[in-house]
Amino acid sequence: MNTLDQLVYCSRARLAPEQADEQVADIVHVSAFRNAQVGITGALALRDGVFIQLLEGSPTALDILMLHLHFDQRHDDIVVLARERIARRAFPIWGMIAPRNAPSTAVALDALIAGRSSRLDLWRQAMAGCLAAASPQTEALDEGGVISRLSTRSRQAV
Repeated sequence: MNTLDQLVYCSRARLAPEQADEQVADIVHVSAFRNAQVGITGALALRDGVFIQLLEGSPTALDILMLHLHFDQRHDDIVVLARERIARRAFPIWGMIAPRNAPSTAVALDALIAGRSSRLDLWRQAMAGCLAAASPQTEALDEGGVISRLSTRSRQAV
């Protein structure tokens, strides 16, 4: 059986505000490719100059990625807020995704950032909310904490 960890970190973004969308898109594009090679999945959000990233993969792959992030000039003050062993991935289909934050879902992320929460379940819910609000093919957390796709029609019925 493969061992999986999930972690969430935040860092201060060192991005020019006028280039933030372009640079986040570049991070997602490159990360999706690199993460697929080493079995990492996850989601990235940028809120008021703070990166929040929820990652999952083997402990070794996550350790190496976190080491690389410390040398990435787009990040400053990286802090791992929580890390746990998990039975299965919450983001199994994304090497990396960065949903745009809808105002209704950004409130949850803002509260977690302000409180520097160490509860991975709350981070998963907040990221799932961002994904659901941002995608026409809506994603939702199932009972096991896994992001699954729902059609817009199904979403309206819920």
